[in-house]
Formats: sequence, structure tokens, C-alpha cells
Amino acid sequence: HFIPRPGHFGHDTWPADAWKTAGGANNWAGMALDAERGIVFAPTGSAVDDFYGADRLGDNLFANSLVAIDAASGRRLWHFQGVHHDIWDRDFPSPPQLLTVTHQGRRIDAVAQTSKQGFVYLFERETGQPLFPIKERAVAASTVPGEVAARTQPFPTAPEPFARQRLTAEGLSDRSPAINAWARRAFAALISGPQFTPFSVDRQTVLFPGFDGGAEWGGAASDPRGVIYVNSNDIAWLGGLSSNSDEVSWGESTYRSQCAVCHGVDRRGSPPEFPSLLGVGDRLSASRIGAILDHGGGRMPAFPAIKGDERRELIAWLTGATGQNREAASAGSRQTSTYSFTGYRKFTDPDGYPAVAPPWGTLNAIDLNTGRYLWRVPLGEYPALAAQGVPTTGTENYGGPVVTAGGVLFIGATIHDRLFRAFDRRNGRLLWQAPLPYAGVATPATYMVDGRQYVVIAASGARDQTGPQGSAYVAFALPRR
Repeated sequence: HFIPRPGHFGHDTWPADAWKTAGGANNWAGMALDAERGIVFAPTGSAVDDFYGADRLGDNLFANSLVAIDAASGRRLWHFQGVHHDIWDRDFPSPPQLLTVTHQGRRIDAVAQTSKQGFVYLFERETGQPLFPIKERAVAASTVPGEVAARTQPFPTAPEPFARQRLTAEGLSDRSPAINAWARRAFAALISGPQFTPFSVDRQTVLFPGFDGGAEWGGAASDPRGVIYVNSNDIAWLGGLSSNSDEVSWGESTYRSQCAVCHGVDRRGSPPEFPSLLGVGDRLSASRIGAILDHGGGRMPAFPAIKGDERRELIAWLTGATGQNREAASAGSRQTSTYSFTGYRKFTDPDGYPAVAPPWGTLNAIDLNTGRYLWRVPLGEYPALAAQGVPTTGTENYGGPVVTAGGVLFIGATIHDRLFRAFDRRNGRLLWQAPLPYAGVATPATYMVDGRQYVVIAASGARDQTGPQGSAYVAFALPRR
């Protein structure tokens, strides 16, 4: 069990009865298999509630962990926890990479795990021994009543992080003097500390890199030389907590527990990714809102567990119709936490661009034999800025790279320019690029048919609601000779 039961290793890292009600710590990001050794490497998600952990005090093993499991028996061989008592949603976002490196004169079969913080952890596969030291460092305490943040967190000493680690006023956007002045005023109202600065109540805290990394679900790639290639987001997001009142209606209670994480406690969302729900009753009928709850829409999943009276009360609250008082519906209320997360918000300027200085997205090649970078390049551009002559800024990117035996790295991922690119893996030089009908928000695959090599990527407009909408698979190949 990834949430240990009484008598099992790790049970003492939770409250005694937490295993009965706790959730999360699931393997959502995929796994890697060493077939020869029969070892499965499973990265796990964060524990819930993601941002307030007063009901799960302790380190919360095996959440936020890389767990090596004997494939034949299911026995845990070793584990590494990347975040103790996670209150930032800093779970491992993608499967680890299996590769072979030379370390202290020996060839070692290793497993590398990337993180949303921009870290790379490297371990010997059989023992879990770190190949670069990992040090527990003191981090900030929480000021939120009832919360007890972990006193230390693990930091790899090498490689250096592939994303920036702290936002200061000097790191704000300087696209123009006016934008820089705006950013400095906005930044002055925020809390901005080093990694693992806990969120606060009623004041926003900078998370840098943001909730989407650093690394994301697209994963990394590696080659036989022991080099890992990872694309990274490098923008700031904001987050915080808001007190929950006992006097809210049943509908608002459900909204805070099920909807506010994306649309915000204030319902303003973070457009275009998370649309505002203010005045939603003027735009959508109650039946249409109900259909979206039942079936989902765009990036929003379905919520089939919200049904009956609870569903009616939520829709009534969203549309401004009369709803029940919370006391009258307390038996059905989902709201149990003292605090709600205020919602995912990017720190953007008035024009919608990141309020931090570029690069906003990068592609990195790291030699894991030495822990040193071979190269780093910005990945992606905003077409409007490029048309103004602004040098390549990099952009948000979702979907990883693939490296071929011929030494070419293919990647889509960039959501604004909708380009598919090929790089020279040796030096990061751009070899070729081609437009896609929609953003290539997936990791490409390569395959052979009748001796001819192809590379294919899935493309979708869902990540950029301002661009073309739709989806397609797009395949490329060299011309026939």
C-alpha cells in the first residue's frame, strides 16, 4: 500500500488512522520497467488535500516518492521521497528514465527522476544509492493554523536545477519600462521565498517554477551516452489559502471543495486555461452546466459523483438562484477542510505574457556521468513577440522529447507557436521545424515501416483556447530516395 497500514513500514509518517480516509499517493505519472532485473520504478503523486495537510501531519510516505518494486512479488525494494509532507502539489510528474552512466570509473545502470522543482535525482537501480549526494536542508515553517510543514526537504547537489529557483524583483519582466513597473508593483504584494515556502492565508505566494514545473508529464529522454534531455517550464504561478466559513450554502461548500482549485475561490479563474465562472448563469443554462458536470468539456473532467440535491444546489449557487443554507444541508456537505486553496493562477502581465523575465521555457541536455550541462536553449516563442523582433523567449511546453539513434531530438510541446522541431542532440542546434495544425502537446513516437523511419505526434488545441481548436495525429518522414 502506498498509504501504509498499521504494522507496515511508513505507517508512523501519518496519523494513526489516516490510512482509513487519506487519499492520493497514486501512480498517475506512469512507470518504468527494468525487465532484466524485474524491477518496476513507480513515481507517486501527492497526498490530498494537496495544499493543506493538518489532517495528515507527518512526512506521508509513500506520497511524492520514487518506489522500486520487485515485479514478481510486489515487494518494496527501496524508495526515495522527493517532498516530505507535500503542501505544494510537487509530486513527481513523469516516469523515470533508465540509463547507464560512468560513475567513479564504473559503468552503473541507473534510474533518473525529474521533478516539478527542476531537480534531477539519480540512483543506482538495485540499491537506490544516490549517485550524486542528496542533502536534507532546513526550509521555512508554515504560519497557517493547524499546519506543520516538514522541517527539511531533500536537495540534490548535482546536477544544478534546470529551472530557476526563486523569484526576486530583479527577475521580473522588462519587456518595457511600463511592464517592469507594473510587475514590481504586483510583486511587492506577494510572498516570494526559496523553494518550499509554504502558502499563507489571504495573501498570495509565488511558486517558481510553477505548478506545471519545471518538468511535466511529457517526461525526459536519454541516450546511450548517459545524457538526459528534459524540457522545462520556467514561469511563476501564484497560490494561497482562504478560510472556510461555516455559514456558506451547500452549493458554495461543494464549489470550494470540488471546483475552486481550478476556478478559484473568487470564481475568477485564470483565463484562458481556467475560465471565469462569474456570471456563468448569464452565459450557460442550468441544464448546460449540468451536462458539463456530467460529461466534462475541454480540459475539464466529468464529476459524476456530484449528483442529486448536491448537484442542484451547486448549479443554483453558480447561477445565482436560491440555495439551501449549509446548516440545512450539512449531512450532504463535502466541505471538511478549514481552508480552501484559492486556485491556480499564473503570474502574468496585463498583456497575458509571463511577468518574469525570459526564458519562459527551455530544452536542456545534462550529462549524468558528470552532472554537468552540455547545452540549454530556449524552447518556443510567442508569434506576436517574434513579429516585433523580440528574441526567442521560450514558452510553456507540455509533452516530452524523443531521441533517435541517428542523433536527432524531436519535440513539439510548445503551445503558442504550434511548431514541431528537430535538434542536434550534440549541441542543441535547431536542424528543422515544421508547423502543426494544433500544438504538439504530446511526446512523439518514432517507428519504421518498410525500412523507412517515421516520427508521429498528437496535436491538440486544448491548451491554447485562443488558437485553432481540434486535434490530429501528424506523421513525418524523410523523402523517399
